[in-house]
Amino acid sequence: LRDQTIHQKSVNGSTPYKASTVTPLVGLVLKPQKNISVYGNYTAGLAAGGIAGASTANQGEVFAPQKTKQYEVGVKADWGSLTTQAALYQITKPNALTDPITNIYSYGGEQRNRGLELTAYGEIQRGLRAMASAAFNDAKMAKTQGGVNQGKDATGVPDHTFNLGLDWDTPWVQGLSLNGRVINTSAMYYDAANTLRMPAWTRVDIGARYATKVAGKAVVFRANLENVADKAYWVTASGYVTVGAPRTLMLSAAIDF
Repeated sequence: LRDQTIHQKSVNGSTPYKASTVTPLVGLVLKPQKNISVYGNYTAGLAAGGIAGASTANQGEVFAPQKTKQYEVGVKADWGSLTTQAALYQITKPNALTDPITNIYSYGGEQRNRGLELTAYGEIQRGLRAMASAAFNDAKMAKTQGGVNQGKDATGVPDHTFNLGLDWDTPWVQGLSLNGRVINTSAMYYDAANTLRMPAWTRVDIGARYATKVAGKAVVFRANLENVADKAYWVTASGYVTVGAPRTLMLSAAIDF
């Protein structure tokens, strides 16, 4: 059991609130074989409530924290150097709506996300590690104001995502590793009415890591180049869209002392 409290102060003259609740978490793991685990879990969470925007009839009204619920079942297998996992899940959460007639913003809806996630990671051969994942989502508006958008796709949730990453220890330089990854995200809707669909995008990142010693201390130097092709794409989330980051070089160093 988890006791959570959210205390939100006044925002631009809005009404502050302080609310708490106890949310449960329960899970069960079965091992039919030594290297295989079958599991199921249920959890509930608490998220801050929204604030009615400037264009609504109840501008500035602050809403109480909202509860989300998640169910998940899956199977995980450890093959030694490789681990695979498959999971099915359902997440339900309250959804804020603005009534098209009264223009009042309130939590009268519900969003239901169902999906399948597949993951594999490990060392596929000596010095070469891989991580691959695929997620397939079915996010729907389960309850809407007056049923106007009932059954339509939820905003900001892609139908599928694919990720593949490799990390390779080079044989010619001790401590030098090269890596790369490909991220693919399908198209998704920006608005609840499903009239504006943001396009799918694919991004490629590469990087290098060099582990050595300086003055007897372990040091790791990293260089990462994200969005190698300088791909123009949109990052979509519920309620807003931003431009994806352009080609970006990041350098860092970490030392143990």
